[in-house]
Amino acid sequence: MPIRIRVDPQSCQSSGRCLAAAPEAFAFDAERLATPTSAAAELPRERALEIARACPALAIELFEADGRPIEL
Repeated sequence: MPIRIRVDPQSCQSSGRCLAAAPEAFAFDAERLATPTSAAAELPRERALEIARACPALAIELFEADGRPIEL
């Protein structure tokens, strides 16, 4: 089941860890804040969890397809 990934722009510290871990799934926007790309939904669940847990600001949020938050 696909998941939805959101990056909280107010929490993002622009460390770039998510981009380094999955350059196909994350990009920097014009303000140099991480944002998920359309490919983010294709990340395997465990990989998405690892990337979210590695975010130094814990700015990455994961959701089930029905909108329920996924516990990190």
